[in-house]
Amino acid sequence: MDSFWNSDRAQNLTGAAVLVIVSMLSVYLLGQSSEPWPGHMALATSLFGLNLALFFLYTQPWVQRFRPRKLLMLSLEAVTIVSLYFLVNISFIAILGIVWIVQVAETLPIRTTGWLLAGAVSVFTISQTFHWQGTSLMLALTGSVTLSLFHLFAVIATHRARREQVLREETAALNRELLATRELLTEHSRQSERLRIARDLHDLLGHHLTAQILQLEVATHITEGDGRQKVEQALALGKLLLSDLRTAVSELREDEPIKFEDAIEKLISDLPGIQVQLDFEAQLEDINQAETLLRCTREALTNVLRHSNASECLITFSQQDSDFQLRISDNGVAREKVEPGNGLKGIQERVEETGGKVSWYTKNGFTVDIRLPVIGD
Repeated sequence: MDSFWNSDRAQNLTGAAVLVIVSMLSVYLLGQSSEPWPGHMALATSLFGLNLALFFLYTQPWVQRFRPRKLLMLSLEAVTIVSLYFLVNISFIAILGIVWIVQVAETLPIRTTGWLLAGAVSVFTISQTFHWQGTSLMLALTGSVTLSLFHLFAVIATHRARREQVLREETAALNRELLATRELLTEHSRQSERLRIARDLHDLLGHHLTAQILQLEVATHITEGDGRQKVEQALALGKLLLSDLRTAVSELREDEPIKFEDAIEKLISDLPGIQVQLDFEAQLEDINQAETLLRCTREALTNVLRHSNASECLITFSQQDSDFQLRISDNGVAREKVEPGNGLKGIQERVEETGGKVSWYTKNGFTVDIRLPVIGD
């Protein structure tokens, strides 16, 4: 239940409900008054309907994924609301402006929102003075101050909610990274334990068997008859045990592939608002490379969630000649020029520390391409 009220869907439904109630009450009150000129009622009703339709369009994913479309919808909403301010002499339609400023606060920086807030209040003040024809200027100013406080409260609450949402997303991302890292560490611990067992078998049991075989070989030269036959049987059995021990130690020391894909699956579990697909064709054997690629993947996914407005993401991992290639691509907004921020710079630093290379480009979205040399090649 808490997740629903913290979601965009709950906010959109609440905003739509407010717009519907304000629009219906305004149309009702307007119908109770005498129309200033023919068609006034029809025009006002059309503008209320248009404002509600623009709000609905603004909430759609195909608009949310593209910033220019969001700005276009906000601009059209602003024109509609300003028209209603001057067309309808009903003070509480200013609530439409509050809903609009909340949308603006979600889309634009706080400083830009502040300037638009000042503009919205100024337009409302002018519209109220226009309706009262200057006879009640004090009443218009009082209404404007009250409206300013309501708008300011809405902006502050929205800004705070957005910051809390960012913190929740960062916390969730760190939690997923911890789970994925634990997966790698568990695998690393298992391999370390295999190596320890192999070393102990070789150093202890292998040493004792070798010494025993040497003693039995000496015994074959100093014993005769049935005793010598028994010694030769024991010697053959000792050599067989030593051979089996060496085979077992070799198998324990063999590097097994790290379950890198399992760690990535932990990382992408429960990502909000995006569908991630995996295509893994290669396997890692070095834990340090796995940890580097895991952190780079987490940073790349964070960038996808914050900046791309993407609905889908594809992560591929393959081996190209003597390099491992990890590619994270999305279907988000394609930008002509990408200035690397802290996220991309962090990826670049981690990859270069391990002797790899990283590149990024925009084509049908955004793609980060990471290459690391295959250990041993």
